[in-house]
Amino acid sequence: MAHELKTPLQLARRQDDASAGVDRALELIDALLEAAQAESATQASASAADCLDEALRDLGPIAAEVTVDLPDQAPLPPMALRVLLRNLLANAVAAGARHIYVRAVASAASWRLVVDDDGVGSMVEADGYAGGSRLGLSLSRRLAGRFGGTMELTPRVVGGTRASVVLDRSRR
Repeated sequence: MAHELKTPLQLARRQDDASAGVDRALELIDALLEAAQAESATQASASAADCLDEALRDLGPIAAEVTVDLPDQAPLPPMALRVLLRNLLANAVAAGARHIYVRAVASAASWRLVVDDDGVGSMVEADGYAGGSRLGLSLSRRLAGRFGGTMELTPRVVGGTRASVVLDRSRR
C-alpha cells in the first residue's frame, strides 16, 4: 500500500502544480480507510439502491449511462458494497464506458454482483485505465474475499469488461 501512495506523491514532487498527485494520494488513503471500515462492519446486509446512489455520488458526474437491476437488499455491509460498487464503476468509467449495466442475481448457493461495461476492455492498455494504481481492484478482491467471495474481471464477447463479485452463501 505504501508503494501505491508513494507513486503519485513522487510524481507530484516533480510537477510545477503538485495538487493532482497529492489529490490522487488522498483518494487512495480514503479508499484504504473505507475498506478498513467495511471489513470491520457488523451489519450483515445493505440497501443495494442506497449503496449504488452513494457510490455514484462519490464518483461525481460521469458521462456513462448506468442501468440498474438490483434487489432491495444485498448480503454485504453497506460500506463494503459501496466501496465495491464505486471501484467497479470507476474502472468502467476509466475504460471509457458509455453504458454500464449493474445487476445482482441471488440463488440458494450464491449472490452475484455483475457490472458490465462497453469500455475498452480490461485486457487493453489504455490511457487512464491500465495506467491506474489498480488499488481499487485489489481492495475489491480483498473485500469480496473477506465476505466469502471472489471477484473476477473477464472480457465481454461484444467488447468491454464484465466484473463479477460472487459471494458463496455457505461460507458466510
